[in-house]
Amino acid sequence: MDRRQAHIQNSLRALGLRQSKLCLTAVLVCLFTAGCTSAQSEFRGAWITAWTSGFFTQEEIDATVAAAKKAGITALFVQVRKNGDAYYNSETEPKGSGIAPDFDPLAAIIKKAHAEGIEVHAWINTLRMWSSGTPSDPKHIAVRHPEWVNKDKDGNTRASEGLYLDPGIPQARDYVASVVEEIVRNYDVDGIHLDYIRYPGKNWGYSDLALEQYRSETNTTAKPATDDPKWLQWKRDQVTRLVAEIRKRVKAVKPKVVISASTIAWGDCPSEFSASSPFAVVCQDWKRWMEEGLLDANCPMNYKDEANPKQAAAFRNWLSGFKKWSGGKPTYVGIDVHTNTVPNTLKQIQAVRQSKLDGFVLFSFNASKKREMIVEALAKTNGLQVTAMRATRRQ
Repeated sequence: MDRRQAHIQNSLRALGLRQSKLCLTAVLVCLFTAGCTSAQSEFRGAWITAWTSGFFTQEEIDATVAAAKKAGITALFVQVRKNGDAYYNSETEPKGSGIAPDFDPLAAIIKKAHAEGIEVHAWINTLRMWSSGTPSDPKHIAVRHPEWVNKDKDGNTRASEGLYLDPGIPQARDYVASVVEEIVRNYDVDGIHLDYIRYPGKNWGYSDLALEQYRSETNTTAKPATDDPKWLQWKRDQVTRLVAEIRKRVKAVKPKVVISASTIAWGDCPSEFSASSPFAVVCQDWKRWMEEGLLDANCPMNYKDEANPKQAAAFRNWLSGFKKWSGGKPTYVGIDVHTNTVPNTLKQIQAVRQSKLDGFVLFSFNASKKREMIVEALAKTNGLQVTAMRATRRQ
């Protein structure tokens, strides 16, 4: 018997519990889940991107849902708007690449996932609307409205991540909200998940129409400096206006649809949110969104390498920040499975459980060898949790 088993047996004796294999399993699960978090209460999500295979065909969808079911995943966040395009039937945006013209991926995955008791949240890249190159489809929003494209202080339109819409333009915000509303009206989604709901960086927001709007609202004439506090707060307010408009439209159509967002958690977590990367760099005030109830849940992208001690510490520091700034709303922590090994992914899941936050979302759950390994690991954990719950009820 190794030291860990000996410790467990001693603990069982001290508690006066039966020294059975069932009890031993229950304690093992408690050690891993930091309090026997049940599979039923813990939110287990996974992102599925539109960049690689995972939901482009019915066969891919069948495999993804089967993997999610085996792993105990409770919700799939499916990227249905990647680059100002549509992985569903849309009247306003061009069809996404990689899918057959007559195939509706969103409808198909909703049908399959719901049959297995798994939620589907429509994941939307809100403000980023193109990656590399230049869109040419006449239906694409950047082609139809080039004046809505975000600019930096020098007039450049291409950020490192591609083209963005400028949230400082009311018409651009209205358009994004209309895209979301179309999805909610036409599909039985459980949630709307907002990504790239921010500026590309501190130097952005200088499109002509946005500057006109800023000057009109603030009665100023000068071009604001990138570090002007008044300008930065105005930009934060524009992103918040977009979140609020999306929420208003979604809830008017289907009040029970959950509004969530994949938010920024770059670097280490500061003691004050005002010094954080989302607030200070990309004008994403997700603390305010949680406090004001604009989000029903937050999914911060806490992508850190567990093998790096500094990043592992930052991962846990952010967990404390998420809890402190949650506004009493659920937080589902984003974990990067690509950077981490499977054992290190499980360590981060365990850290989330120990923090008493509400669950996790894995990035990503597209078809791969890594997915197969993650599924096997989570399936074992899920089975142990169920066994432990039964064991606890029998005591």
